[in-house]
Amino acid sequence: MKFQPRKMSAIALGVAMGVSAMATQAAEQPTFPAVGLKPNTVFSGGATINGGASYLTEIPAADAVDVIATIKPDASDVGKTGGLIIAMDVPGIGVFSRVSGGIWLPVDLNDLENTLFTYKTKTLEAEEKVSILEGLVGEDTNLTGLTFSIFLAYLTDNNLQTLTFTGEPIQFSISEPPAAGCPANTTSSPVQFNGKPVCVIAGASLGTSSINEDTHLTANNVYFLDGAVRVGTQAFTANENKITLTIDAGTTIVGNTESFLLIDRSARIMANGTPENPIIMTSEFDEEGSTEIDPINDRALWGGVILNGQSRLNSTSGIENGEGDTGEFGGGLDNVNLEDDSGSLTYLQIRYAGQIFNETDELNALALQAVGSKTNIDFVNIHNGADDGIEFYGGTPNAKHLVVTGVDDDAIDWTLGWSGKLQHVVAKMTTSGDNCIEADTLDSNNVAQPRAIPTISNFTCIGSLGQKGSGHAMELKEGTGMRAYNMVVGGEFPSGTGSAEGCILIRKQPTFDLSTGNGSISGLNGTLVMENSLITPACAADLQGASTAAGSDFTTTNWFAAQQNSSSGTVDLGGPSGWANGWGINAVEPNIPADSFFDEVDYIGAVRDDTSDWTKGWVFDYEAAAGN
Repeated sequence: MKFQPRKMSAIALGVAMGVSAMATQAAEQPTFPAVGLKPNTVFSGGATINGGASYLTEIPAADAVDVIATIKPDASDVGKTGGLIIAMDVPGIGVFSRVSGGIWLPVDLNDLENTLFTYKTKTLEAEEKVSILEGLVGEDTNLTGLTFSIFLAYLTDNNLQTLTFTGEPIQFSISEPPAAGCPANTTSSPVQFNGKPVCVIAGASLGTSSINEDTHLTANNVYFLDGAVRVGTQAFTANENKITLTIDAGTTIVGNTESFLLIDRSARIMANGTPENPIIMTSEFDEEGSTEIDPINDRALWGGVILNGQSRLNSTSGIENGEGDTGEFGGGLDNVNLEDDSGSLTYLQIRYAGQIFNETDELNALALQAVGSKTNIDFVNIHNGADDGIEFYGGTPNAKHLVVTGVDDDAIDWTLGWSGKLQHVVAKMTTSGDNCIEADTLDSNNVAQPRAIPTISNFTCIGSLGQKGSGHAMELKEGTGMRAYNMVVGGEFPSGTGSAEGCILIRKQPTFDLSTGNGSISGLNGTLVMENSLITPACAADLQGASTAAGSDFTTTNWFAAQQNSSSGTVDLGGPSGWANGWGINAVEPNIPADSFFDEVDYIGAVRDDTSDWTKGWVFDYEAAAGN
């Protein structure tokens, strides 16, 4: 289909101007204003190297980039015949229009009638997915150093008067290949790690900074954390003004026993790996071919990753000091930002991290301390963390596609009123570990507000007889709530041998009191939920904890029995890693929460089957590393 020049002049003007759009890396598919007849149209899109787990405005030269977009036409246009249009401007090369078959044709801005075309004509649906570029590698196509600006448009019923288009482009650039040598804020060393030069990042004492300006760690080096590396100035900072630490896909960062990586509330981390090239953060001893690491039993070889944000806490002051000298976090009473942005962690492995100084002073593999909802956490693998795998200290962050294996304490822990969301989570115990989930609202005040009530879906918990004697699936305590759906509890737990803590333990009276309106099971108020879930018969026989209120029938056993569509039965987990559903699990009807965060899947548990196992390829295979 061809167009009249006068009708396309706005698109032409936009392409020619190369209007600036996204200025930073984004955690979600960015949206763009709609211009034209139907301004309620929603356009979104971006450039991604990892299937949409994160969207970037600067693409490393060696990584394959896809550009994908979504058009949500105005409701009045759904069902009509529509023409979809894509125009791309590459300065110094030209303006192009995409046609069917993935072909790009040059556009003459002075002859749009004959050179700008629709690439697809179809009946418009409520959401149109558009693939714009696929697998473009800058260094293989001599396109490094260039910026791409892409406009989308649609019209209906072959009527140019209905044209609606993006007022700003999807925009990204392809970086030049990294130069040899160490980047700013690192120093060279005479050693190599896995055949790459090692650049050193110096540690800093509490109250000072290792890095206080934007810094970019490229994958041609390995980076050694020489002590406590602190990024930021600790100041309360708006998202758009934060110092950024960028880490490219395929980068390895190693640390010693005194090290950790702290991103404070004035900063953010953009660590975006790919399935083929995840980012790896590990011990200095974890070199390929090394015999100094025991992949099954070694833990606490470095400190881990800490993100300090300025979201909400339910403590009195709204500000807390992180354990292990990790500094202040939280927005206090005057600087809370529920949408605080601590960056993006995608396709990331954290191995052998965490430190236990004493029972009240510990470092987790990944600590999310008052982190906000604009932080992107997707496809993160924790292996053999000392203390917890991931702990949520208040805040409002959400996360998807988490794999936590072999931790020393809890796979997932929360406190300080965390109120986020989780989906697609594997927690597998091995030779240590306490709980798949341990949770409280606030240990010093079990009725503090806001109460911790996260929403969780598609979680698989796998117990091991090798974990601690008190180990179990869940310990819900000290006032916490939980809205959990589509959970699977499998494996075996020491609690099945008669531990007082059981397989699922609910404890501390405020937990019971806050979860019911009348003190009994009949008054359950929907704040402590585990629906459409399956647990083993051994787990069902060992549910512990009961309300101490006079005459109350609120026991953990009665609570589980009251959950809609939850039951005990054969938990047939399998696959190479032992966490893929079998047919028995997949026979359970799921109930996905009605929230746009959650993927609408047709199964309970984390992984539907071995064929669709999203953990393959990027998660650390500790069994293979151990020679098993």
